[in-house]
Amino acid sequence: MATTSDRRHDARLELSRPVKVKCLLTGRYLPGRSRNLSAGGALLEIDHPSLLVPGQRVMIGVAHTRQDVILAAEDMTPATVVRSAGLQGTQTVAIQFDQRQELALTA
Repeated sequence: MATTSDRRHDARLELSRPVKVKCLLTGRYLPGRSRNLSAGGALLEIDHPSLLVPGQRVMIGVAHTRQDVILAAEDMTPATVVRSAGLQGTQTVAIQFDQRQELALTA
């Protein structure tokens, strides 16, 4: 009998919020939205296909509310891309934060 284990260390919160991703290799900012968040990482949907690859260093900004559209550079946190897949003009990216984050989000 095969068993599967969840490699995640933290519970995930299903949450759609605007995000801004800065690719440290190119300096480009990419808009998107979160699909889920945890203290250790996030799953993001980026509004551009196939730019981020596993191992790539990024800075991530997540809006505190659904209405926030401008995210300040000083509110961004360093992270590493751990998985990515492009589909129909978007890219789904799993990232791991360098340091655990406190999720201080509001509705």
